[in-house]
Amino acid sequence: MSMIELRIELPDHPGALAAVARELARLEMNVVEIAIHEVDGSRAVDEIIVSTRHDLDRGLLVTALAAAGAELLSARSCQVRLDPVVASMTWLAESVDRPHDRQTLACGIQAVTGIDDVQLVPAAVAADCDVCTAAIRRGRPVVQRVAEVPEFVAGAAAGPRWLLAAPDGPDPQWVVVATRAFSVRFTATEVRRLSAILDSRRHLLRAVVAAGAFS
Repeated sequence: MSMIELRIELPDHPGALAAVARELARLEMNVVEIAIHEVDGSRAVDEIIVSTRHDLDRGLLVTALAAAGAELLSARSCQVRLDPVVASMTWLAESVDRPHDRQTLACGIQAVTGIDDVQLVPAAVAADCDVCTAAIRRGRPVVQRVAEVPEFVAGAAAGPRWLLAAPDGPDPQWVVVATRAFSVRFTATEVRRLSAILDSRRHLLRAVVAAGAFS
């Protein structure tokens, strides 16, 4: 059995997900996990992890989903992800001993939000990018289309992309950066999860400073 993560855009109305599930069952794909993401407008983005004994026939899958009124955004091999609540509590537990650790924060963001290839860029470097500057100025995540990804984003594909930037605080040391193809936009759910984990880290750092002052 192989595991495949499907990212699907579909109408946001009763029965839409059931229609997609029927088409997946017809292709002998067993639904293992579903994460529903909020987006603007009358459509939703769902991440569905399926197991199957067959090789992925992308053309056949696209046709089947279209019959259900849905659009395939991406499909990739994967493992079942840790539940977001468990991931959040695990990250908090690990962060108590290492609140300033960059790698712990990056791994926590990936586990909790589901955003892959997260990079933490020094704020002074990120300030050369308009999207990052806007995020620092507003103090919250910003998502924009860019014609070219900044050079400091390692491993990103060339050409137009979505760029997500989020400062780690009001006077940031790091800016969280991630990119995606236009067909796989960042969802409101992912952005809210990112804001929540960064807020949690700020409170944790304040608590560590306060504890040190009274020790």
